[in-house]
Amino acid sequence: MSSQLAQVHATPGLAGYMAEVEAGLARAVAAQPGLAQEVSGEALAAGGKRLRPLLCFLTARGEPSVAAGVAVEMVHMATLVHDDLVDGARLRRGLPAAWSVYGADAAKAAGDYLFARAFAVLAETGDEQAVATLADAALCLARGEAMQKLQTNDPDTPVEAYLERCSLKTGKRIEAACLLGAGGDEPLGRFGTALGIAFQIADDILDCAGQTQETGKIPGTDLREGTPTMPLLLAAREDATVRAALEGGPLDGALVRVAATGALERSREAALDYAARARSCLGAHPHREELEALTFAVVDRAG
Repeated sequence: MSSQLAQVHATPGLAGYMAEVEAGLARAVAAQPGLAQEVSGEALAAGGKRLRPLLCFLTARGEPSVAAGVAVEMVHMATLVHDDLVDGARLRRGLPAAWSVYGADAAKAAGDYLFARAFAVLAETGDEQAVATLADAALCLARGEAMQKLQTNDPDTPVEAYLERCSLKTGKRIEAACLLGAGGDEPLGRFGTALGIAFQIADDILDCAGQTQETGKIPGTDLREGTPTMPLLLAAREDATVRAALEGGPLDGALVRVAATGALERSREAALDYAARARSCLGAHPHREELEALTFAVVDRAG
């Protein structure tokens, strides 16, 4: 993975663009002083992969939009703040989650603040289509969250319903990053959706495999929260211990049993399939090689 990402990050002009995005994020967060701004500043300082601004740059054919990169990353940051609160997760990338330090009300306000500032930044460009694209992604995120609540502790959730949830929660935001970068290029939007699903499956594998560094959350979170992911659903079909744990029963030994069923390998095959689908959407493009490398990198981290 490191060599693939090194190839991507060596792209001429990328370092300068990402520095502009970081500066733009800092300005956007600092716009309205107060507690929400303070909590949001902590979320910004925690860092992250900045995958979505990276895609805004790589999908652009001309001058990449810094505002688009800032806006789509701020929406992502807002979802992380809210997700940690909803899930009761006390750590994010090894640091205390916002709600655990400042309280639930402050975390809710910070998430809302980040959402609002994201749209303010994008609205300043005067690009109505860009605002509509990001708004659609935010709406899909809300639908995906509602779907996840309905699926909680249900080991009979169809894998197709899980994939739909991945598309709504993760795929549409990465699709938005590509559409914002590419000025609405639909094939690149489809690339983003497939890449997002591959990314989410890989995250869900890592959650079962006991690796914190890549996901930023404590391993086993999905099982503890009763969130039906692909590896958990596949394992629950074959193992009564995993099924009971996913339904809200005892967790002891369940993660080990997930691995024993071969569910992680089968989930990885599905992630590879979505990565291949993403590559099939790429036509001639100045950054085709870098975009292809990214599809391998997001899955290889769960290898």
